[in-house]
Amino acid sequence: MPEIFLPYDSFGLQKRQTMRFEADVYECEVEGEIPAELEGAYFRTGGDRQYPSLENDIILNGDGLVSMFRFEGGHVSFRSRYVQTERLKREREARRRLYGHYRNKYTDDPSVDNLPERDNTGNTNAFNHHGRLFMLREDSHPYSVDPETLDTIEVARFGNLGSTALTAHPKIDPKTGEWWSYGVFAKGEPTTDASLHVFDKSGALIREEWFYTPYPGVSHDWGVTREHLVFPIMPLTADDKRLRAGGQYYQYDPDLPSMWGVMPRNGSVAEMRWFKIPGIVMGHVMNAYTEGSKVIVDTPVSPGNCFCFFKDKHGNLPSLPETITQLTRITFDLSKPDAEAVTLEPVQGAYGDMPKIDDRYAMEKYRVGYLAFRDYPRMGVAQIDWDTREMRFHDIDGGAAQEPLFVPRSANSPEGDGFILTAVDRFAEKRTDLLVLDGNDVSRPALATVKLPFALPMAFHGSWMPA
Repeated sequence: MPEIFLPYDSFGLQKRQTMRFEADVYECEVEGEIPAELEGAYFRTGGDRQYPSLENDIILNGDGLVSMFRFEGGHVSFRSRYVQTERLKREREARRRLYGHYRNKYTDDPSVDNLPERDNTGNTNAFNHHGRLFMLREDSHPYSVDPETLDTIEVARFGNLGSTALTAHPKIDPKTGEWWSYGVFAKGEPTTDASLHVFDKSGALIREEWFYTPYPGVSHDWGVTREHLVFPIMPLTADDKRLRAGGQYYQYDPDLPSMWGVMPRNGSVAEMRWFKIPGIVMGHVMNAYTEGSKVIVDTPVSPGNCFCFFKDKHGNLPSLPETITQLTRITFDLSKPDAEAVTLEPVQGAYGDMPKIDDRYAMEKYRVGYLAFRDYPRMGVAQIDWDTREMRFHDIDGGAAQEPLFVPRSANSPEGDGFILTAVDRFAEKRTDLLVLDGNDVSRPALATVKLPFALPMAFHGSWMPA
């Protein structure tokens, strides 16, 4: 008997249902006027299972569904396609579910035992690297996708790269074009093995160094400055013994502190210093930079487990207040002893996640940042001026914003002078809009609203590719 589609666990302690369709909308309905400077495509990817999953599945286990909003001469067209991974192709051939729980190969159908690329769904970040489009997933090598058609091309191998994992949050050096990356569990199993790796502008591997993390924990994003690298390890740990028993891949341990490894960017991993910060969990970094002996990392942090679909070591899911993230400036003063080096400065009223910046200012001191604002029932997009700590908000009634993406007005426009693109879930109408906001002041009315006649699955991260 065919399996039924069960709801899966998502962020905010929500239950969601898979949507299971690809779509083309040649001419999208637009309210307002698309700015003439927006010429190119906005790519996004997220998880959406095409075949049924096991009970208590989570959003991170969805098949990669890449979507594209293409802007041409004031018009917008939309397309979405599944990433044709080896995993998805095998299920399509069998016409049934073959894969079990998130990153747990012991729950798979025996016919796909030990399949390479088992977890490579391409569902986390649609990443533009100098005109090449990659679907990133932090435990795998990414799939390359045609940016015109969204056809899947191949898995990118990067020469003699030893790491099996590339972070879903690479950092592009705006001066050199280099792709800075790292991976934890870098030998394919839940261990403390980690790899730092760098690719040049053409995508060729130019550096790889191996190191060990303090424990096998979550590390979804990181910080890169002109002078330093910052590797955050969060207290959600992985364990093969638990997987063999059918348990979840990650388990939250409230007794472990988060650990932050800081090393010189042009130095060696042997120079890494590890700092303890108890009582916080983070997922994403807005930006990082160095001032003298101080390394500054701006990141939303929660007081408990913000990865709310993973249970703690006592078998409990977190309460909602434990999952709420607040934008926080973390400073590591490398001139001080470890116990005195770290300070935290939460930003009043800056609740939410999915932080973004004007990427031309990555790795250095910057002024403007954006995030999906989530202080329920108030939802929308927030903007911060770090010089003044002033916050501005674009409120969204009856909906919620996904990740905001900044597109500069021109290559030489001042910081923040451009546009914010953000997909908005219209829950009551069961639709998705794409808002175009003024990057100088998101509190102003939307410049344009691109309206889709259906809802989209949640996409995690995306990028802009100029025409």
